[in-house]
Amino acid sequence: MPTATLDWHEIRKFSAAIFRATGAFTPQMQRRCEGRTPVWATAAERPVRQWELAAYADQPVEGGELTGGFGLFADPYLLRPICRLLDPEAADAGRLVYTATDDQGNTIGSLTKVPPTRRPFKHTWRLHTPDGATLHGRNAWTTKQQFTGTLRSLIGSGKGFHLAETPEWETARGRHLSWGDPTGDGARTDRTHLMESAGCDFAHLTDTGMRVLDQRLALLAVLAEARSLHLPDRY
Repeated sequence: MPTATLDWHEIRKFSAAIFRATGAFTPQMQRRCEGRTPVWATAAERPVRQWELAAYADQPVEGGELTGGFGLFADPYLLRPICRLLDPEAADAGRLVYTATDDQGNTIGSLTKVPPTRRPFKHTWRLHTPDGATLHGRNAWTTKQQFTGTLRSLIGSGKGFHLAETPEWETARGRHLSWGDPTGDGARTDRTHLMESAGCDFAHLTDTGMRVLDQRLALLAVLAEARSLHLPDRY
């Protein structure tokens, strides 16, 4: 059974689920990791035919709603740790706070699950970096920031993340979240928008995200968000 071939520093897109529709994950890749929860990734910005193995999760990312911690490892026997999200601690207003650590147990950030303020909205997420920045994980189709950013891309900026034009999103489950600085406006979208995700099926770091966000923290945040949803095994 193979070990990880893509270093976490290089990860740009990643998935902890099998995307048969994209052709990126071959039957051979699936069989080689049978019985494990692999995380596939690529350092390429554009769509590629095949991704590389980046990690193994020691807990499932699909199924019923899960709230416990989990770890990511470079080998299938879970002997070479990459990072871990510790079990959550209860905070005020019903929040759950997860601490993220590196392979030595040092804190690399934290993640907060925030209950909805009113129905029918779902819980939201806050990602806290060591330098004090707070990123919000919000529904990509309802945030002003994402709407503005997508509109600017469509009218000819030639930059930014073209969510609707990315093939992987066509088969993705889960909520489409936009992770970034909630204070961003139309003029600052390129600097404040760091990542897109849809459950454990697909996530994408923007150019800014690649520069300023620890990829381990990004991995843990996206998989934790997926585990908080009901994502039954589709295949």
